[in-house]
Amino acid sequence: MIKVLILVDKFRGSLTAGEVSEAIATGLLSVSDSLQVVKVPLADGGEGTLEAVESEGTSRIMIESLDPLGRKILVPVLKMGDRVLIEMAKTTGLHILSKEERNPLYTSSYGLGLVIKQVAESGVRNILIGIGGSATNDGGAGMLEALGFRFIGEEGRDVRLGKHIAGRDLINIRNVDDSGVNPLLKEISIEVASDVTNSLTGAKGASRVYGPQKGAGEHEIELLERGMQNFAKISANYLGNDLSAVPGSGAAGGVGFALAAYCGASLKSGWRVLFDFMDVERSIMQANLVITGEGRVDQQSLSGKLLAGVGEICKRHKKPLWIICGDNHLSDKEIKNIGASTLFAISYIEPEKEVAIKNAREYLEKISADAATYLKDI
Repeated sequence: MIKVLILVDKFRGSLTAGEVSEAIATGLLSVSDSLQVVKVPLADGGEGTLEAVESEGTSRIMIESLDPLGRKILVPVLKMGDRVLIEMAKTTGLHILSKEERNPLYTSSYGLGLVIKQVAESGVRNILIGIGGSATNDGGAGMLEALGFRFIGEEGRDVRLGKHIAGRDLINIRNVDDSGVNPLLKEISIEVASDVTNSLTGAKGASRVYGPQKGAGEHEIELLERGMQNFAKISANYLGNDLSAVPGSGAAGGVGFALAAYCGASLKSGWRVLFDFMDVERSIMQANLVITGEGRVDQQSLSGKLLAGVGEICKRHKKPLWIICGDNHLSDKEIKNIGASTLFAISYIEPEKEVAIKNAREYLEKISADAATYLKDI
């Protein structure tokens, strides 16, 4: 009997990681009933992380916070022994906003800071934060504002033009005031699960790489980049150290930078943190075939994300790996470099994106059934 391990992320906009796992399993088993299928829905620090980790022995706690536009929202965090997991996307996720509301000049990570503050005030000292999938590009300044930092502009005034600091305000920062910082910040240990390795600024920085998908046009991207460069400069002067080039500092619109530079957090690959927590490597070692995937496979999939992480472990243990996805933008060579022998994509049989998303489960079951015909090669 072939043991198949399904380790997949969500298909953004259509299916959760759990639904993707179920659809793939259904497709495989429709062709062959001589399979032992193990489903482990995953995330890499971004949206869906909390649900992926949630299990017996963990408990949800609901916290009042604000969404990226400052509206009241109730968000869950996960208590895991003496640690609490915070998923940034629950407070500042892009999925919270309508397409018309998406503009990182006006969105803020303030809500994430509120959650961190309340978790710390509850007595928790070990915090794991999954960052990714955010609607913000404020360098994490909004989050820091909620923790007591003030960012000062000309004539000693707060730089924020709205209720909380947003992407548009970074260009006006001239100084940092930490006199009101919550003293608990020095007592907590923060570990960050980041799904990207981008720097804060530059061609591969937060603004230029992720700004477009958050609603920014070319003009907005230039404004955001200039603001981020200014924030990096002011922060380096304040801290005495420039961390803007650290891998992962550009994650979640710069929240990775703010957590590392101002809060002393350690930045780690999201998949590594969660894989260790869930003992995924052991599951891979016990499998005859591993199947991974996400909605869109592209260059970003190669940059610290779950797909590359699964491939790394499979290569280490010489386990065959398949990729099942919605849409593929990698070359055959890049797929092989990940460690996968085969890739199956919904877009190969349904090129119309809207149709594919609407009928994702049906198409996913179909391509998984087609994939099952290759099991004889395992």
